[in-house]
Amino acid sequence: MARVLLVDEDPFVIETLTEALERAGHEVAAAAGQTEAFARLDGGSFAAIVAGVDGGGVDAGELVAGVRSRHPGIPALVFGRDVGGAGMPAGGGGTAVLIRPFHVEALVEALEQALAEAGDARSDTLSTGSALIGRNPKMRALKELIATVAPATSSVLITGESGTGKERVARAIHEGGPRVAAPFVRFDCSAFDDAVLEAELFGAEKGALPALTRARPGAFRRAHGGTLYLADVGCLPAPTQTRLLRTVQERAVLPLGCDDPQPVDVRILAGTERGLGGEVRAGRFREDLYFRLNVIPMDVPALRERQDDIPDLAVHLLRQYATACGKPKLDGFTRRAMTAMERYAWPGNVRELENAVERAALLARGAEVDLDDLPPELRARRVDAGESYQLNTVRLAEVEEIVVRRVLTRTGWNIKRSAEILGITRATLYSKIRKFGLAATR
Repeated sequence: MARVLLVDEDPFVIETLTEALERAGHEVAAAAGQTEAFARLDGGSFAAIVAGVDGGGVDAGELVAGVRSRHPGIPALVFGRDVGGAGMPAGGGGTAVLIRPFHVEALVEALEQALAEAGDARSDTLSTGSALIGRNPKMRALKELIATVAPATSSVLITGESGTGKERVARAIHEGGPRVAAPFVRFDCSAFDDAVLEAELFGAEKGALPALTRARPGAFRRAHGGTLYLADVGCLPAPTQTRLLRTVQERAVLPLGCDDPQPVDVRILAGTERGLGGEVRAGRFREDLYFRLNVIPMDVPALRERQDDIPDLAVHLLRQYATACGKPKLDGFTRRAMTAMERYAWPGNVRELENAVERAALLARGAEVDLDDLPPELRARRVDAGESYQLNTVRLAEVEEIVVRRVLTRTGWNIKRSAEILGITRATLYSKIRKFGLAATR
């Protein structure tokens, strides 16, 4: 399934093609003109753009040139009665043209061919499972940074609260780089007693410690040629920090009980819940090691900082767990269940959301997850006083505009989903968009 931006001035065309593309398994968001299309592209994550140019509000040449310069790698499919290539930028890679009239099936086929020819390069660069799902600006910035640093060999320090997905970000960096075919080794710096910590990290010969009845290769040697992810690196004791610094500087590891260092080729990614800068100032973490690890700092936002991503995350997770539970028809949430999830603070972040959706998938009896299927802490959440409207001071039209605008923003201007949430038809929603003069913003 691809996320497609559909551009046309005619609401009937939008509705007809949206239905056809969604039947083919794609997710569709709509824009009514060229200006709105660029705003949507800059503010979201799309695999392709499909644009009609008959209404006069879209210039095929400008649109394609703009997509190429601002969002390279996104294929564009342009259709109309008079769009035979005139005005199109030279070098038509990633661009397809359909001349009206045509069957909608031909448009779907052309789109899927364009996506195939694009080689899914965009999604491959950022493939991370549920870890990086989301269109929130903080997540878009994170994904862009991952795509930028993945081909390099520099160390990355990944900071974020428990449950935000630091390890998944580390895996995304590994999978997006040249070491993808080599090992990815996770080493939990908080999981070992001091007596065996260095043996498990740097390796040890048999008998190097009383507790060692066999040789240990160590995490560094197991990760040779690949990536070593040091989880909870801030938990390392001072002596181990010193040994780690020497290993990083010399690109060689000295196993316990050995006299000769052994060369290792690893890319080091480190994760921490703590602000290591504060640990350095407090004297609990070596400053020189901090600088070695923090070549590229990367922050993973808490889920409460990107609550507009909750619907996409929840639906993605539900489809996974529903399949695992043998409930293929379970494919959504009731309005009150989704509202409860969007209003919850999620102190456990994405990990807590995963647990909640897994529980809901197991308990759900119908085609949708309902509020009663969610954990008690979500069901107990009430609307804050600040979230209620003062109905004695505003007009109904004002409240309606606020609600429509909020729903469109929350769904990333997905017309189908917004109409379902609002309980109206797509045609009615388009009418309200025109009535209130709404437009997607960056």
